[in-house]
Amino acid sequence: MPVSMSQVLAAIDKDEPDYGAATRLGPDALPHLRQLVEADDPMRAAKAAHLAGLIGGAQAAPVLELAAAHRDPTVRVAAAHALGAGTDTPTSLLERLLDDRDVGVRKVALRAAKTAKRSQLRNKVSEMAKDDPDEYLREVARDVAKGL
Repeated sequence: MPVSMSQVLAAIDKDEPDYGAATRLGPDALPHLRQLVEADDPMRAAKAAHLAGLIGGAQAAPVLELAAAHRDPTVRVAAAHALGAGTDTPTSLLERLLDDRDVGVRKVALRAAKTAKRSQLRNKVSEMAKDDPDEYLREVARDVAKGL
């Protein structure tokens, strides 16, 4: 059953969206979520990225790619969080977010790496444990690296 933009907006245009219910929109919502990530509304874009990650699947990856490259760090944080929630997390995208210039994005990306338990991320996380400019993130990265 086709999903309309108005259905997607009805699901996410709330202070506290019910993402569990919103995931029932399924992959048909992803083109609309992509449009929302590309639009000039960071709050909607962040919610759209989060929902795309929860819907998951190969079709969600391009939406998360756009969100991870968004100019607003709030949207990049949402992308990192979504990558931690998904089982088919693109490792290369998570690596890129671990290198983000924003400390908040890197922090959430570290949490996602811990949740995703991707051994391919061990080297990147170990680098962060030595070289990240933020002392707290270096500590977190050391703990995450042990779990990978």
